[in-house]
Amino acid sequence: MNKLKKSITVRFFSIDVENSFFNELTSNYRANLVNDNNTRIIGIRNKKHLVKTSPSSFHLGIEVYPVTVVRERNTWQTKATNDGKISSIEVNQGIIGDPYFFFIVPQLKLVIGFTSGPSVSLKSVGTSLLELFSNSRSKKIKLELIPKEKEFSKLIEITDYSSLYFKIGSSSLSDVSDDAPQLIKDLSNAPYLESNMQLALDLALGEHEESGISKENIIEIVNYLSNHDDCTVLKVKGRNSDGSTVHLDFGNAFVNFKTEISTRHKYIDEKIAHSVLEDALSYFSSKNTNNLN
Repeated sequence: MNKLKKSITVRFFSIDVENSFFNELTSNYRANLVNDNNTRIIGIRNKKHLVKTSPSSFHLGIEVYPVTVVRERNTWQTKATNDGKISSIEVNQGIIGDPYFFFIVPQLKLVIGFTSGPSVSLKSVGTSLLELFSNSRSKKIKLELIPKEKEFSKLIEITDYSSLYFKIGSSSLSDVSDDAPQLIKDLSNAPYLESNMQLALDLALGEHEESGISKENIIEIVNYLSNHDDCTVLKVKGRNSDGSTVHLDFGNAFVNFKTEISTRHKYIDEKIAHSVLEDALSYFSSKNTNNLN
């Protein structure tokens, strides 16, 4: 069998939570390793998730907690063979879905991870994962992409938005995550989408309420699309408090690590995934990113 090449993009998220959480994380993580197979299947937002923990290890003197998650994908409905037989997929004591690979790095208040499934779901799966290791369900845990440039802070300073422009392949809208902005959900349900969609929103100054898109909505949309590999163009135009025109391009605004692997499988195994995440952590450390809390 010939080797297949797979492109991988690793994302970096800062963990925003009370400091006591990290002590809970350590004790609960180690407790989970006591299980015979280090795994459990749980339900999150009506989808099954298999969560598998591996023993912690040290990379560059930093302790990391490796976790693999397989998230059930409801679009897998039938199996078809070349003899024309179409049948249901038989699954015994397991699930069929997309794999997610994470390193939790308590020392840096950092989560790094990647998936071969929809990239926009990486943040929501990572957040749900951290909640499993918390003793309090009322303790709010937030993951935030780490900005590579200063554009994101300038986005918040805009007081009047005149346009939001992005380009995205419609195929990536077929399975949007539960925490997607309402605009993205509406687009995913639109009947007129073709193989590739180009959308421009022109918002007249001072008419945000009539457009139905508020400042908070725009920030939410930019947050979401900036984490999407299929979003090739993402631009915002507006004015700041002193009336100056601001043009922002978020096509490459957040820290990420891109690489390519060769494998004989149609999936990425954990050994390769952990090696990729180690390389990503080395890359992150070499950049001396200072914008973590």
